[in-house]
Amino acid sequence: MTEVFFVLLEDYADWEAASIAAALNQQEGFTVKTVSNEKQAIHSMGGFSTLPDYTFAEVCQKEFAALILIGGKSWRTDKAKEVDALVAKAEQQGALIAAICDATVYLGSLGLLNDHKHTSNQLQDLQDYAGARYTGGNHYLEVQAIRANNLITANGTGYLEFAKEILLALQVMPEKEVEQWYNFYKLGYYEAIKQELRTAGADPTD
Repeated sequence: MTEVFFVLLEDYADWEAASIAAALNQQEGFTVKTVSNEKQAIHSMGGFSTLPDYTFAEVCQKEFAALILIGGKSWRTDKAKEVDALVAKAEQQGALIAAICDATVYLGSLGLLNDHKHTSNQLQDLQDYAGARYTGGNHYLEVQAIRANNLITANGTGYLEFAKEILLALQVMPEKEVEQWYNFYKLGYYEAIKQELRTAGADPTD
């Protein structure tokens, strides 16, 4: 079973995690595990309580396919510094590293965005917070999400694009199925069906 670790800090953005976690956890061969500072309940911005499966120290001894950093209000606190060793472990073993919303600013402060195409919520904010540790402004793109090798970044409204890039990177399902999954949630049920009919060359009004 291939494990995918979701890093959740206090006040995490639950909507950024939900769609990709559900898509991954329902695929044969993949299992979603949550990771945080301690094995005690953490709370999302929406008021959900989550009991993490692992602490950061525990997963540093494990092999995993991807490390997914979910945004929220704690990435600019000392709690985030405890994630450093886990990110280094992911780099060492060549695992996928994916960050969304303010978690991208955290990666910028580690220097991980300097040599790859990436995005975030705002370039200026990224530069202001990461300071001299961030020199990748020339690689910054104003897009919902982008994948560059083993690195995926997204802004806070790009959670579906973020999920799409993760599914493609991990080859969780065929590319056509990923596109169908994305259209279903992005376009809505009826429009997605019409889009599929158009792609197949049929008239969606029939």
